[in-house]
Parts: sequence; structure tokens; C-alpha cells
Amino acid sequence: MREPEVALAFTADVWVEELHRHLTDHGGARVRTLLVEADGALEESYDVLVAGHRWPALTRALVADVRAGGRAVLGVHDREELASRDHLIALGVDALVESDAGPEAFVRAITSVAGRRSDPSTPLVVTASRTGRLVTVGGPPGVGRTEIAVELALGLSRRMSAVLVDVDDVAPAVAPRLHLPLEPNLRTAIDAVEHGRGDLDRCVVAEPRSHLRVVTGLPNASAWAQVRPGEIVRVVERLADASSVVVVDGAGMLEDVGTASIRTRFATARTMVSEADIVVAVCDASPPGVGRLLGWAVEVFALAPQVPLLVAVNRAPAARFRRAELYEEITTSLPTIGVVFIPNDARVGDAAWNGTTVHRGGFTRAVGELARQVAEHPGVVTGDASFERVS
Repeated sequence: MREPEVALAFTADVWVEELHRHLTDHGGARVRTLLVEADGALEESYDVLVAGHRWPALTRALVADVRAGGRAVLGVHDREELASRDHLIALGVDALVESDAGPEAFVRAITSVAGRRSDPSTPLVVTASRTGRLVTVGGPPGVGRTEIAVELALGLSRRMSAVLVDVDDVAPAVAPRLHLPLEPNLRTAIDAVEHGRGDLDRCVVAEPRSHLRVVTGLPNASAWAQVRPGEIVRVVERLADASSVVVVDGAGMLEDVGTASIRTRFATARTMVSEADIVVAVCDASPPGVGRLLGWAVEVFALAPQVPLLVAVNRAPAARFRRAELYEEITTSLPTIGVVFIPNDARVGDAAWNGTTVHRGGFTRAVGELARQVAEHPGVVTGDASFERVS
């Protein structure tokens, strides 16, 4: 079977050079031409036009003309630019791939759409979005987010099939917290999904006492530069196809901090928020804690304006008037779907020392209420179910 031929639209985006070099060195598809002007897209002979949302020549009319010639159009969008995906869909491209998906994912996408050889009279292929829901647990650093995520996943697992995934690339903590082995982990899960090395099911380990299903995080924080947010999303989506809910721990700092890399430092956390069906925001039970939550929530709504936000006030004071003040400040400042107060419970510290889940008490009852609200909320289906994403 011959390799598909590609017309690659030239822009200054890093992925263009990476893909060109990969196809030249390793194959999988052959670059027939590099395009600068739109005319070449109609004059050249090829199977797939690969173009990013920044290519100025990419218009709805050009896409229609390319498809009329029996060729497919693969649109490349940027996860950090929310409008880029909608823009490409509006142009009528055949499929999407993320700019940070990596060369092998690009090859799979090219091969998939080349095999269809676009028919202009045929509507875009309809594929379902992930079947399970994604619950992202986040909040400013130091608020006890991981404890909430572990207990929330455990509470949800009593109601439905659930899996906990540690996606924190700053301070992955689920494995040491539950005394779980460092391998398998998120890195091996990515290898299973992206490269077919191993079985994803074998990357899910069970906490010995509670049998909570867990995919532990990166073995060290320095590994963040070796994984791409798109790879993590595809792991989550595969897990969500087999589970009713996936709880991810890791949406800490969300600032758009640039680096020398192709992506920003906290791109994974930002992606988990933008992909979430529900965000559980954990905050400290104090005026400064609420202030930090509000600043963090600004980033959340910039990334996902319509996402339901459920607030967990951790280590809450017993005094009812203080809780009332915290509640009023949060609900008048944020469009939340609920606020749950999590009491300060000595059993949490005991569990951390022993590497176990927390014994039944005030903490587990409060997080159980949090789990109930998450389970009963209809959530929001992410993505456009009428469009195929190939990556």
C-alpha cells in the first residue's frame, strides 16, 4: 500500500517543520509539495492538504474546491487558542488534529482521512464524543487538592465505574500518597495509547484496600517536557470510553507561562480544565484562600467559559457564621453550581502517614456529598459530536 501524498501549508508554526522533518526521515506519508499560496492547493496532485488555522489562504471556498477534487483537508488547531478549532470546523475541513499531537499522531490522522478520499456530497463523518465524563479537580497550590481528588474518585466509584488519573506535571502526588508503585504510570499509559506499546488496562492499578482504580502520575516533575497535553487527553478519552467517570488531579497553576518549548509550562493543567465536563475547585477556608480561588477561577472561565464549577472549601471552620461569610463571598463572586464545606479531620493526616484512604468520618461524609452532587449533575458534553477528531 502506497504512502499518502501530502500538500503541507507553510506557516511559521513549529509543528510544520517537525512534521516535514519526520515525514522526510521516517516516512508514513510523503510531502508532495509545500504550499504558500492557495493556487498550489488546486494545481498539485496529492491526497491530503494539511493546513493550520493560521494559514491565511485557508478559506471555506478553498476547502470546498480541494474536497471537490477528491482530496481531504486535515486542519491543525492549537489547544491554547480556543477559537482555532471552531474556525476550522466552520471552514468545513474533514478532520482535526492538535498542533502538539506529535508526528506519529499526524501520520495516523493523514492516513485516516486519505483512506476516505473526500466526497464533497458526503457529510462529515459523525463520531460520538467520549462516553464517560471528565471531572477535573483543581485549585491554587497547597489547598489539599489531591486528598479531595482521591476521596472524590472513591466516592464516585461506589456509584459508578470510576478511575482516578494523576496528570499533575508540577508535583505528582497520588502514587506516594497511596503508597502505589511508580510504574506503571501516566507515561506508560501514553505509550500504550499513542504507540501501541503495552495494554492500557495494565496501566490502571488498584489501591489495595479500597480497590480504587488509579493511573499514577509522571515519575518525576521534570518529565513534563516529554509529554504533550494531547497525548494525555487521548489517554483520558480511552479511559472514559470504559468508565462512567474519570477524575483527574492536576489542575493547579493555570497561568499562561511561556517557555522555550512549543507549549506553555502549565499547558496540561490548562487543557484538563478546557476539556472538563465539571471542574471541582478546592480552596482554603480563609479570606486569603477565597481570594486565591477567585484569581484561579478567572483563568478557569477564560479557558472554559461554560464549564460547571463546584467549589470544595477544605479544612472548613466549625463556626457557622464563618462558613456563612465564606459561602456568601464565593457565591456572590463566582457562578458556581454548589459549595461544599470539608471539615478539618485528623483522620486525613493519619491516612497520609499510613498511605491509605481516609477512614469514615467528617471528611469522608463531606466529600461523599461532593461526589453526590458531581454524580447527579448532568454535566456538559465537551466537543462537537458532529465532527470527527482524528489524532
